[in-house]
Amino acid sequence: MARLKDFHEYLESRRDVMLKIGQRLSAVQQKFEAFFGQVCQVRDSELNQLTRHIVADRSKLDPELNKQLDEAEKQVDKAGDKQLSKLRKQLKSRQAEAEQVRQQSIEAERRVHSENSELDQREEALKQKAATLLGQIDAHNRRIRDLGSGWGFFANFFKMRKLAARDRQLREAHDDMQERIEALRARWAVVDQDHVAEEMKLQEKWVAMRAEIAALETKLSHLQETMPRIRLRSTVEQVLFARGPELRAPRASDPPCPRCKVPNPSSNHFCHICAKRLQDDRPDLEGSLAEIAELNLHHQRFGEGMKACQEIIGLVGGLKSGIEAFMKSVSEVMVTERVHPVPAMKIDVPSACIKYGKHFDRFAEAVEDAAKLSLHPTRFGENIGKWVDDFFTEENIKRYFETMGEELSKQADAQW
Repeated sequence: MARLKDFHEYLESRRDVMLKIGQRLSAVQQKFEAFFGQVCQVRDSELNQLTRHIVADRSKLDPELNKQLDEAEKQVDKAGDKQLSKLRKQLKSRQAEAEQVRQQSIEAERRVHSENSELDQREEALKQKAATLLGQIDAHNRRIRDLGSGWGFFANFFKMRKLAARDRQLREAHDDMQERIEALRARWAVVDQDHVAEEMKLQEKWVAMRAEIAALETKLSHLQETMPRIRLRSTVEQVLFARGPELRAPRASDPPCPRCKVPNPSSNHFCHICAKRLQDDRPDLEGSLAEIAELNLHHQRFGEGMKACQEIIGLVGGLKSGIEAFMKSVSEVMVTERVHPVPAMKIDVPSACIKYGKHFDRFAEAVEDAAKLSLHPTRFGENIGKWVDDFFTEENIKRYFETMGEELSKQADAQW
């Protein structure tokens, strides 16, 4: 039987195949995106040309086309008004919230000022009481000195004992007054500190909201300024982008595109792959309508084909990630084998997995062959999609990984 290292190397080989397929698909997708960009660019140019015809004189348009434009204009206006209304409500709401934050700041400042004033007045009153006590203590001390001078000390001995007790009372009252003053000052400091922290939070919130309000105001102003052009563009797009002709599918015998060499029917105005103009531009209204209808069809087909290719790229990326995750699990088991006193595990890749894994190599060959043909993305997606439908179903992929996982767990339990 093979070892864990061989199991890991098998997974590496499957991962490398998926990596190669993913890179090839990405290169094909980049080429498709470049061609799609050219299709979009040419279609946009034709749209601008047609818009000028429509704006210049709608009386020259077909009645049915005029009717479609009128109906589309109503829908676009309704959507535009809804968008503006929503933006105005959002702006008004943010402005109200910002004003509320500002009022909270003002109220907090007023509250702290009032409390500080009250604390200040109480401190001043305590200071006055403390000063009065100091005066009483001084007067008391002078009396004690008078009673205790000369022979009066013996005569006034008992009076002085009473005065000494009074002295202690005065000093204790003064010390208590000082402690109350310090407690007030400590409370003042806490109030001020809390206010500063709260004010900083309010300021930060207000600044953030003002920035959002400024952005909304700019967006609203820009939208109001450009809305007429947007509505015209959207109306024309809605009507003209819905038009599409019936085009014959290209044959191998058709003349090739001068740029990408792909065959195109001689009736085509543009290459269905790279949007190269194949006939002279028709600047008249009727000709422009025919050309944009053809471009719409190319655009639609190309977009659908690219979407299919992106889904295949996602599938390949998911397979590669799944294999890498399984490789990590095998690596962790290999670490256990090296670090702990366990025998070297004997394990083979299940035969069903080896058989299924060979589809990866054939899939890579199919992708490579299809990429060399410079196919339309729709055709490319159809060719490669057959592999996905036949082999890379969710059930098959799940069984592939679960079978390997069960084998790894079974051998670990049996041998360790």
